[in-house]
Amino acid sequence: MGGDLPDDPRSDGRRVPVLKERIARVFLRFLEAVPLPALALFCEAVMLLVYAIDRKHRRIARVNLGIAFPEMGDEEADRIIRACYRRMGTSAAEFVHLPKMDAAYIREHLRIEGAEHVRDSLERRKQPAMAMTGHFGNWELLSHGYGSTIAPAAFIVRPLKSEILDRIVTERRECIGNTVIRKADSAKEVMKVLRKRILVGILIDQNVDRNKGILVDFFTRKAYTTFGIARLALAMNAAIHPAFIFRDPGRKFHHVLRFGPPLSIDPGAPREEEVARVTRRCNEELEKVIREAPDQWMWFHRRWKTRPVGEPEIYRGLQ
Repeated sequence: MGGDLPDDPRSDGRRVPVLKERIARVFLRFLEAVPLPALALFCEAVMLLVYAIDRKHRRIARVNLGIAFPEMGDEEADRIIRACYRRMGTSAAEFVHLPKMDAAYIREHLRIEGAEHVRDSLERRKQPAMAMTGHFGNWELLSHGYGSTIAPAAFIVRPLKSEILDRIVTERRECIGNTVIRKADSAKEVMKVLRKRILVGILIDQNVDRNKGILVDFFTRKAYTTFGIARLALAMNAAIHPAFIFRDPGRKFHHVLRFGPPLSIDPGAPREEEVARVTRRCNEELEKVIREAPDQWMWFHRRWKTRPVGEPEIYRGLQ
């Protein structure tokens, strides 16, 4: 009969993802309707439950804190780890509400410091500029806040495993005119965007394989760190500005976004030596803000996972 569903199983296969996406979007609209303070309390409670049962990532965080702060006692380490889980819930609630955070909201809840450093690079020196940052504070608000009040920005991301979630998350990240650049094809895209004098955000605090980074100091141990931002800066005469967003400890929906002056770069130095020096300086800037507010960095990532050949694994049993 004309009204029957087709027998072709591929039709059902196409319908299932569409249905899943519709359900996800309806659920997201429901969450958006919940006032931010109430949604944050709910998300924080969920993350504290995760904290209670997620032994693996608690142990990873303890290993990382032991590397970064070997003098730290167990009680303080536990406080920081618990605070990290709770703040991940707060950030998740803010991300749900991101499309509602217009310029007026951002001006009330986000103070931007040092934007003149970026303007000086982009406008006075006519130089491409990158914002070097990490998984610190609510990093999603960094680009959203800058894009809402100063100018659209671009930033590099790793696509999510779920195409549906990746599509939904990308829409939110780009809702005020920002641009998402996929990590897989980032080099050419980043160069194209930099030539347009658009600020490009790059997170530099995740572990990389030996062929994608170099071993430089990070707290008490060396860590393989991406050399991409240093190579781009040298290839394009681009400025690298440290950029970090701090959550106000007394007012959890208020933030301070700090841009620093550009890192010193010597284009005339031997290339590989300068790449190593600039990469090390990036880690120094990251380490500085983590020491200032250790409970605002994401400690659950195996940051020191890649080791030199022959060196023992750090996270043995925590794969």
